Parts: sequence; structure tokens; C-alpha cells
Amino acid sequence: EFESRMVAFPVLPIRSPQEPVRASISRTRQRFVNLGFIALVSSAWIACGILTEGGEKAVGLAGSMRTYESKFLPRTGRLMVLRGGDNGDGGAEMEAEGPGEPKEGGESKDVQPDPTAAEKEKQIGNEAYYKRKFDEAIKHFSRAFELDPRNAVYLNNRAAAYIGQGKLEEAEIDARRALEIEKAKPMREQNDKALGRSYSRLGTIYHKKGNYSGAIWFYKNSIVEYMYPETSLEMRQSEKALKKQKEQEYIDPEKSAEAKAKGNELFRDGEYPEALKMYTEAIKRNPTDAKVWNNRAACYQKLYELRLGIKDAEKAVELDPKYLKGWSRLGQMYYGIKDLVRANIAFKKMDEIDPGNVDARKGTQMCEAAASAQMGASADPAEVQKRVQADPEAMSIMQDPTMQSVLRDLQTNPATASKYMSDPIISRKLQKLIEVGVIQTKPAPA
Repeated sequence: EFESRMVAFPVLPIRSPQEPVRASISRTRQRFVNLGFIALVSSAWIACGILTEGGEKAVGLAGSMRTYESKFLPRTGRLMVLRGGDNGDGGAEMEAEGPGEPKEGGESKDVQPDPTAAEKEKQIGNEAYYKRKFDEAIKHFSRAFELDPRNAVYLNNRAAAYIGQGKLEEAEIDARRALEIEKAKPMREQNDKALGRSYSRLGTIYHKKGNYSGAIWFYKNSIVEYMYPETSLEMRQSEKALKKQKEQEYIDPEKSAEAKAKGNELFRDGEYPEALKMYTEAIKRNPTDAKVWNNRAACYQKLYELRLGIKDAEKAVELDPKYLKGWSRLGQMYYGIKDLVRANIAFKKMDEIDPGNVDARKGTQMCEAAASAQMGASADPAEVQKRVQADPEAMSIMQDPTMQSVLRDLQTNPATASKYMSDPIISRKLQKLIEVGVIQTKPAPA
């Protein structure tokens, strides 16, 4: 099947077939002149026919012909197109196509583009869109596209309005059609912004449909065409959603229990790195199991990775706030990094959950004893003063009359540290002062 060249050719008039017989030779000659002209200007297809009154019909000499349609090139004038198909006398209909895009549904439409009027319609549509009057916006964007059907921006805008209404299928049709319009233009005439916007619209549509990998693909193509600031943010959201989707698909409580059991066995054998791997797999398979998080925290504790263990223990008590073993593990590791304030809070939380708990009482006593042993004066007051002045929180604590009284009391009687450490508000402030060096820490006795 060949495609006809885009060449406009004149249709020479022919006298009516009701003329006397003496004119038949002349008419036949004229017909062959017309057909010869068509053959010269169109090498991609062979047109054989007889043109009658005003060039309205062409009768095919070889019977019905296959349909050949000529694509319209912008601003080239009207084209005469032969359409094959039997019309009752073995011929084919001769139709004319003019400027403008075909109507939806396949009908041709003669429209002289009016970009100025189209832009006015677009502005009215934009105002309606920002007011969330999507039906009105769609009406004006549709009118704008009718006035200038080569401008893909109007379809992109209408797609946005459809997205606002939740009509994702209609929005996708418009965004894809906008892409086709721009891609059909010569490279130098393509609108990079319109192409970028079409791809980003499709990214939004696919994200809303839950097809995050497809959304990422469209967002990447959008960035290649034109860098809209919001596109990168939207792509990151799709990437996060895709990651979460994959994590959800990986969840399997039964396989989590199997991995946890293997991890417990390895932990008992002292193979902590291998146990850590199995607990990690168990967490991936069931991330809502507080016990698995606490077990991995125990592995980190054995491997002296206390800060990583703290994160896991905090996750365990977040999932189950009444999990005593989680609070106990958290208190031990905070004590291990000498964060006595948080360690003491963890042990006190155990006592709240289970009043009189022996481990909770021992942990609290351990923290208070260590705090009393660590209180002392700063070795370099000038350096400490610089750090305090550079830290607004520390400066505020130092200017607090209550804390000034506490510091004087600690300086004269370090044994009172246990009393102050039992107060969560004061203990936090003391911890801050320890960090900046106002209160110097010393190793706790063995």
C-alpha cells in the first residue's frame, strides 16, 4: 500500500455528458489529459479514472480501487483525494480535504486556525481550572483546541482538568494525542514544553492508577524534554510508592517465622552475623513483628553496633509500647553509649508497665549511680563557654534559674545527681549540658 504525495493539483472542467455525440472525442481527450497530469505529479500511486461534471466523481477504468488518503500538510491549500470504493457505477468518490485536523470520529473539518481566539479560550479555561470548575475549564480548552488543532497545549490542559475530575481514561487519551501532535511536527517546530508536559501528565495518570514503574518512565521522559521543577518531586514520590509496593508484595508472615527460627538457632550458636541476616529477612517478610526487631537489636548489641541496635529497639517499642524486653534492651544500649538520661527513661518505662519489675529497678539504680560518679567541673571553662554560646538550647538552659540552682547543688554535692536524674525534664537538660561540656563526665567505676 502506497501513500500519495502531498501535492495539490487542479481539476480541469469537463463538459456535461449530455452534450452531442460529436463532442465525445473531445471529452475523452480531456479526460486523458487530466489522468496524465495526475500520473505525472503522483509517482507513489496510479490513478485511472474519468472525471465528470466539475470533477465531482471519478470512474475507475479498472473497477473498484483501494483507498488512498493524502495526509494534510499545514497551509498547503486544498487537496483532491481519490478514495477507492464502489459507488454504484464502478467508480470512486473524489473528496477534498482542507486545512485543519479531522474531527473525532474520522470526519474531516475545514477550520482556519485562529491562535489568538484559541489563547483567549485557554485563559478562560485556566481561570476556571484554578477555581476547580473543571467542567467549565474542559469546555473552554475544547473550544481552544477546535480553534487551533495543532497546539498540543490545549489538550494537555484539558487532560489536567480530567485528572481533577478523576477521569483518568479521558485524561490519558488527551495526553497521548498531544504527544502525537507534537511528534508529528518537524523537529525544529516541536514544542519542548508541550512534550514535557504531556509526559508528566501521563506520569501523573499512571501514578494515580498505581502503575508506579510506568509513571517513573513517563516522568523521566518529561525531564528529558523539559525540566519542570515539580516533575522531579513527583518522580521521587512514584519511586517511594514503588519501593513500598514491592515491600508490601514481599510480605509473608509464614516465611518471616521460618527466617526468625533460623536466626534464633544461629544466635544461640554464637553466629551473630549470620543470625543478623536471617532476622533482616524476617523483618522484610513481616515488618510489624516487634519481637524480630528486638532480636536483631540483640545481634547488634553482641556485635557492639549499639547505635544500630538502638534504632531497632526503638522500632520494637514503637510497634508494641508495652513490650518489656524491648524497653530493657533499649535501656541497656543507651547505658552502653553513656546516654544515662535516655537509659533511665527506658528503665522507668518498664516500671510503669510492670510496677516493681526487678530489672527496671536495677537499671534505674545503675543509671543513678553512674550519673553521680560522672558529675564534675569542666576542665576548660573558656572553651565550654564558646560551645554554650554557639548552642541556643544550651544557652537557654544555662539562663534558667531552676537549672542554675541544680548546677550549684551538683557542684557542692554530686550525690544529689540521682535525685535530679529521676526527673525526666531536668535529666534531659543535664544531658544537654553534658554534651556541650558544662558537666564533665568521667568513666563510671567498674
